[in-house]
Amino acid sequence: MPDPQPPAPLANTSVLGRLLEEISWEGRLVRGYRNGGRGRENVLTAEVLGPLSYLPRSTFLAAVFRAAHGADETRELLAREAEQSQLTLLPDESTLSPGGTVVQPDGLLTTPSCHVLIESKGMGKSAFQREQLSREYLCVLRDAGPARPLLLLIIPNEPPVPVKGHGRLSIEAAINLYLEPVLARTAGLDVPAEDVVARIPESVAWLTWSELQRAVADARIDLTAVPASVAGTVERLKADLLTAIDWHSQTARG
Repeated sequence: MPDPQPPAPLANTSVLGRLLEEISWEGRLVRGYRNGGRGRENVLTAEVLGPLSYLPRSTFLAAVFRAAHGADETRELLAREAEQSQLTLLPDESTLSPGGTVVQPDGLLTTPSCHVLIESKGMGKSAFQREQLSREYLCVLRDAGPARPLLLLIIPNEPPVPVKGHGRLSIEAAINLYLEPVLARTAGLDVPAEDVVARIPESVAWLTWSELQRAVADARIDLTAVPASVAGTVERLKADLLTAIDWHSQTARG
């Protein structure tokens, strides 16, 4: 009788585990987390996406997708498939070409029909890097394969968005800024530049942190038929998410 195959090693997929992995690379900057990470983009993202992944997704995650702007058909499909989604915080990096440009979004969400890169910006004055949106947009187009691609931006304020060295731009303009040179360095995406540009409206969406917070706060779910402990769990997770956004936003106001 052949020996049984050893079990595959468990991957680091938890929200806390992914956050700690990211923090471990920050060296001396790790001291900036002593106040609980207030104002830190990755901490805010973890404290929101974590509860959002555990709350009933057909109610709360679906409400977040429906509250966003742009790519209406894809967002509605995501809302319908929310319960089947797989969500990873700070996923492994992707390269646009072998040994080339690295892309690491803040989140990766997949459903049976969709492939979503999540890029979040904290409550402070952080700006997008010059090529960042061009890179992430082309990355999601390529990596989605036959699925519907979506680049979802969670930002502190409505567009235009700040881009280093270029002031504030519309999201489409920020993507177009370096699209041609980044496309030239992208392997596995054999699409004419004009077609890539034409797909931006159907492949990019955004919402603010306050809109996300309001979507979760206003989402309605009937908990009368479930045990009190289950209803309490839902309410506690929801409260943690809402409080996290309030807590981090105090840094921006202060």
